[in-house]
Parts: sequence; C-alpha cells; structure tokens
Amino acid sequence: MQQFLDAFLDPANLVGHVAYVFLIISMMMRTMHWLRIFAVAAGSISAIYYFTLADYVSMFWESLFSFVNIVQLSLLAIENRRGIFTEYEQLFFETVLQNVERAHARRLIRTANLEEVEAGAVLVTQDTWPKRLKFIVTGHAKISLDGKEIAIVGPGDFLGEMSYLTGKAATATVTSLTPLRYLSFERNRLETELEKHASLRHALEAGFNRNLVEKLVKANKESRAVAASR
Repeated sequence: MQQFLDAFLDPANLVGHVAYVFLIISMMMRTMHWLRIFAVAAGSISAIYYFTLADYVSMFWESLFSFVNIVQLSLLAIENRRGIFTEYEQLFFETVLQNVERAHARRLIRTANLEEVEAGAVLVTQDTWPKRLKFIVTGHAKISLDGKEIAIVGPGDFLGEMSYLTGKAATATVTSLTPLRYLSFERNRLETELEKHASLRHALEAGFNRNLVEKLVKANKESRAVAASR
C-alpha cells in the first residue's frame, strides 16, 4: 500500500493524473461538444506525459486519439452551424432540446410536419389513441374531461404526450380555441430517430415531464378562478 501511495503521489506522475482526470470528466459530459473538448485535453496531456517518458509509441496513440476527436469536434461544429431552424422549430428546440447538440436536434425536428387548423378543430379525442405527438407553436386550445373544460394550453405545450409514453388512450379531449399551428410527429419516425440518440430521448421525456407540471399548474389556476367566480 505504501508503495502505491508513493508512486501515486510522485510529482513525476502528476501530468498523467491530470490526463486521467480530464478523461473521466469527458465521460461525465452530457453533450458531445464538451465530451470531445475534454477528450482532446486528456489525449494531449497524455501525449506530453508519454513524451517526457520517451514512450513514443504511447505518445503516438494518444496524439492520434486527440487528432480524431479534433476532427469530430470540427465536423460537429460544421453541422451545428448548418442547423438553422425556422421560428417554430426554434421554439421547440429552446423549449425541449436546449441541452442537445443542434445537429442532433435538427434531425429530430425535421421529422415533424408543420400543420394548421382553424378554431373548433378537435386535436385529440378522449378515449382514443393519438397517432401523432403534437407540439403547439401558435394559438390556444382547451382541454376537456368528460365535456368539462379543465385547462387552456398554448405555445410550448405538448398534446398526446401521455398516450405516447404509456401507449394508452387519451384521457381528455383537446379542441382549438383559435387558429392554431403545431409541429406533428409521426410515432414510428420519431421512435426511429430517438433510438439513434439516447440524449434526444432523455431530453424529450424531460420536456414531457416539465410540460405536464405546467399543465397541472394551469389546471389548478383554472379551477381556482372558476371557484372564485361562483
């Protein structure tokens, strides 16, 4: 044990320790951008460390590791610059996927269709299974349970997310109150894209959870307003 501690605390091994710390940090990053940056730092420091030890073979592999990550980082930067969104796509990105690389978010968003309905259109019917996940970008709609209005939803709100998550029928009916635009995601195409990138699935499900809380808050406010008016 003492021999291990002496070797571990040897100042000559300090650079190697720093390299491993950066490598561990890179594995903790939730976005590919920062993962690559810390991986480059770890590889570069390791290359320097092995150079001081005259271990040129290890230095070569660490340098190659850093180079590959630099190339991938550059490609990611190019893809992110190309990830230009429309006004409605930008709302979805900022509301749901803000912690996801723009390049990955763009692939998911481009699976959606922008659709528009007039006031009075039924978007979700209670006790039926919605075939599409909807995200409102303009306009407002009411949520009704057994014919009784329980909440108003608008831009930034999902429709049909609970059925998407559970596979069960919708528990309420949603009807547009105004002309309304929404991004419409077909389930199979959405699932195909989510299977490719776990970060997208986590971000989307986190968005569902946040929006559900917001809807409950709105429903409670509606209930209090109705009670106060009586």
